[in-house]
Amino acid sequence: MQYEFYQLFYRERPQEPVYVGLVFGFLLAFYFYLENPILGKTPVPFGMAFISLLIGVLLFHLFFFRDIKTTLVDSAVLFLGVAYAAGCLSYLILIHRMPKGSALIVFLLMVIWGGDAGAYYAGRSMGKRKLYPTVSPNKTVAGSAGGLLGSFIAGALARFALIPIFSWSDLLFLALLLGSFGQLGDLAESMLKRSAGVKDSSGLIPAHGGLLDKLDSVAFAVPVFYYYLFWVKGYGRISLGF
Repeated sequence: MQYEFYQLFYRERPQEPVYVGLVFGFLLAFYFYLENPILGKTPVPFGMAFISLLIGVLLFHLFFFRDIKTTLVDSAVLFLGVAYAAGCLSYLILIHRMPKGSALIVFLLMVIWGGDAGAYYAGRSMGKRKLYPTVSPNKTVAGSAGGLLGSFIAGALARFALIPIFSWSDLLFLALLLGSFGQLGDLAESMLKRSAGVKDSSGLIPAHGGLLDKLDSVAFAVPVFYYYLFWVKGYGRISLGF
């Protein structure tokens, strides 16, 4: 996913920053992996890791830039790729370490992808009023509402089949919360693609685009789901120090 994000900007440019960004992304994911579920802390505070990442990106461009006029944009793109792809999705590691972590992840994916399916079918059958045509011309208000309904139905199925720990009020709130953030993530990725002048992030999955196209909504929902579980439900008690 992170590689596809970088190709929106670097597809016709030198690839060295892409590989540096992927290394930084791996290091950030490894930082999440080092989170100690027993002690409830990481080897270094999250703020220190975040600042170290930012300084590393700037130092790379300081010593290896090709055109000083582009270093501001280059640095922003490189850092955003790490935070957006590696940072957001790495919260899956923390969710997996919670009680019934695997089931929680399946629940999350069913809610998000159920919302995608609901939005698609509702939009095709009833969609007339455009939701945000400047960013995504094909999305409609009816599709958005159908997506939230699809998230609730998929979440209910997951609750009965996998993880009956959520109450009905939890389920309703999570369907609205995760479904909304999933749609916002989809719109944000559409904005980036339109800015780059491409329809799909890649052709990796025939007729569906790339990993970025499939995981854009998941990326926004994962940290939201983690903090709901941590702050509201009290699961795991794993903290990144902020």
